[in-house]
Amino acid sequence: MPWSIDTYRQELRAPQLCRYVVARFLVADATPPPTPRTSLRTRLLGMFGQPDRTTELASGTIIGYAGIMRTPTDGHITTLAVVPEHRRHGVGELLLLALIEQAYDLGVRRLALEVRATNTPAQTLYTKYGFVATHTVPEYYRDNRESAVVMVIPDISTIAFREQTKAHSDALYQRLMHKKPHT
Repeated sequence: MPWSIDTYRQELRAPQLCRYVVARFLVADATPPPTPRTSLRTRLLGMFGQPDRTTELASGTIIGYAGIMRTPTDGHITTLAVVPEHRRHGVGELLLLALIEQAYDLGVRRLALEVRATNTPAQTLYTKYGFVATHTVPEYYRDNRESAVVMVIPDISTIAFREQTKAHSDALYQRLMHKKPHT
């Protein structure tokens, strides 16, 4: 079940504990050229073309969002969602990379999340980045009583994890740089 608007407001007022990132649909003409100081995340966010199905999206329309919360023991990824027509195009991976950056900024070492047991594409993405399934929580989701798979990365501060994440980030950037806009 989605969190209430009040919950989001409270979290947005606590940037020392909670962070949110968004992916926006940008029309190529509306995107300023990247500067040398433009972050990889900003450059990637500006590269998404037309969605698979014909829709008219205003430049700046949110196509995905994600959140992380620092707890006493870890960084907890609380949400990661992409609108259906933009799935399987790198938006979710981009958001995950942004959350990993936020986790470093929040000073956490361990990352944890819950994912729907039936959401195989998301589980595959998380596994790619080093998340390991630890257990299942029956009837976790209130909307349909679906089970959740709990996944963790024990330590994101290791050199091996940082190198692996950089390699994935570079590969995503290259994939998106050579991707033709959707028609």
